[in-house]
Amino acid sequence: MLDRTKAPEIQEIDAVSLQVAEVSHLANGVKLHIIKSETQPVIRLDFVFKAGKVYEEVKGTADLAAKMLFEGTANYTAKQIAEKIAYYGASFDNTPGYDRTEFTLYCLSKYTEELLPVVLDVLQNPVFPSEEFATLKQRNQQNLKIQRQKNNYLATHTFTKLIYGEDHPYVFGYNEGELDTINLEEVKAFYYNNYSLDGLEIFACGAINDHLEKLLIDELSTLSAPSNNRNQFKLPDSTKDKKEAYDEIAESLQSSIRTGLSFPSIHHEDYHKLTVLNEILGGYFGSRLMRNIREDKGYTYGIYSSISPKEESSMFFIGTDVNYEVTNKTIEEIQKEIRLLQEELVPADELQTVKSYMIGKFLNNIGTIFEQTDKYKKIILYNLTTEFYSNYLSTIRTITEQEIQDLAKKYLDLKNFKTAIAGKKPE
Repeated sequence: MLDRTKAPEIQEIDAVSLQVAEVSHLANGVKLHIIKSETQPVIRLDFVFKAGKVYEEVKGTADLAAKMLFEGTANYTAKQIAEKIAYYGASFDNTPGYDRTEFTLYCLSKYTEELLPVVLDVLQNPVFPSEEFATLKQRNQQNLKIQRQKNNYLATHTFTKLIYGEDHPYVFGYNEGELDTINLEEVKAFYYNNYSLDGLEIFACGAINDHLEKLLIDELSTLSAPSNNRNQFKLPDSTKDKKEAYDEIAESLQSSIRTGLSFPSIHHEDYHKLTVLNEILGGYFGSRLMRNIREDKGYTYGIYSSISPKEESSMFFIGTDVNYEVTNKTIEEIQKEIRLLQEELVPADELQTVKSYMIGKFLNNIGTIFEQTDKYKKIILYNLTTEFYSNYLSTIRTITEQEIQDLAKKYLDLKNFKTAIAGKKPE
């Protein structure tokens, strides 16, 4: 009988096994990754094209091209697409990214056969109606104007320019008016030049029985794309000398701060260790930055640090919003916390708390088949080894206080930090 007066024994996690996908090489050359789970009667289909911002010749065309695919096809109007998806209680959306663009369908497994023709029509038969483009473009322009009135948008936009350079595709957001001159032909050209089956990865996960698996293989093998070219791009030089930038908003009572620097890529041998360093500094609610700047100083409701990996680069940054009068003091405290990591060993109990939190968070984030598929997708899209997550957990368990200090000295050199601030300048 269960004794509820005693807490469960704590056991260390030695390894985590994620479900392995069944990979089918379709007749059209596309790879289909299938991960099965009968837990819920739903499936998710992800179509991941190598058609992100890195392939743009005209800024903004990757985003607009992805959205225009939903505005009408050879067989369906935009209204019919939306009504068909809604009728079956499904969701079909897109996520334009820096490196790739993704289209995702969620639906009950039993309705896959009815919805798949619509999905495939959207991906391969768009008609790019001019009236819908004018409306979509106007909506995007208005949204950009609204976003550029927000301090955090401006700070992030300017900060990524400091890190990558003015015209780099990894820059977040857009300059004022940058979307105004895009025309429909440029958007169509992006689609026809970049939506290729070469490099397309399709991921199917959920309640997939033998009949549905055969259906997916048969139907997805018919998918064609307008471009047969392998996408090519060359990223501009991201080495820039400018260290600081200020977007002044005189009427604002707050300042948004973004500060950080370029980091090793996700393939680097120190990457997993750096995620632990990041967690200690500002990666969770009990981090040093939160304890100091939120709880002790009361300068902000929240402050965080993060590592942002892309396929060709990684970036470390710290972000917060504060009253403009304490902007400089906040930056001083951030620098103080970084120096402490460089000068003093992290106490053993603090490091153990962070380790337990990170392992627990990882386990919590693989609780569903969709979350496990996301982990698997990362391995495929970033071309990682199959041991990536096992190595991640092993690194968390074994990293030492001395290694944390050495990493802080090596990678958090304050002389290389770049800082962008948006808001009212302190007097």
